[in-house]
Amino acid sequence: MLLDIASHMDAAAIRERFPNIYATCLKAGIDITREPIPVVPAAHYFCGGVQVDEWGQSNIANLYAVGEVSCTGLHGANRLASTSLLEGLVWGERAGENIAERPNPPAPFPAGEGGEAIPAWDESGLTDDRDPALIQGDMQTIQNIMWHYVGLVRSGDRLSRAIRELRHLQNEIETFYRTTKLSDGLIGLRNAVEAALIVAQAAQHNRQSRGCHYRVDSVEGGDRLI
Repeated sequence: MLLDIASHMDAAAIRERFPNIYATCLKAGIDITREPIPVVPAAHYFCGGVQVDEWGQSNIANLYAVGEVSCTGLHGANRLASTSLLEGLVWGERAGENIAERPNPPAPFPAGEGGEAIPAWDESGLTDDRDPALIQGDMQTIQNIMWHYVGLVRSGDRLSRAIRELRHLQNEIETFYRTTKLSDGLIGLRNAVEAALIVAQAAQHNRQSRGCHYRVDSVEGGDRLI
């Protein structure tokens, strides 16, 4: 697709109004004052999953969610993320104000049940070094499963296949995680398969097409998550 702005806006006005877009496109060889801008599909990686109140606070104590990950209900159903100025900016400010006004803000790293400090991480019993090839391969597998089976068009069969494969992969990753020295990539991989499984299971339970959740086998009035 092509986004046309040059035909109805003067070149000087374009450069003044959109200096960053103009400069970025120019680096790619596109002069938006003369030619249309090529547009390609992109994805929202969060879709308003954490329900919050008018101050951005979830039902978990001390946990706030703002932006794409939050679900305010302001734009209805499960709208694609919360990236509008109304939600991202207003809720961000409101959440900050609410946190600042709290009389006893929680400590960032609470002590254990007996009041003792959290001990340093001990990896003396771990013998395996992290393998970037395994981490990358498993992450690509998760991405492929989610794109093909839990992507734009969903069905019960696809979601069941995704859940089976993700559960198997989850077991493999958990074994890998418990015998391997920690790294940012390994922690991210473990979190990714957990999140993917939650999304797939929630989509399987929701048999209605609503918002950005589209099922070819949608059942009107069927079971759905609230």
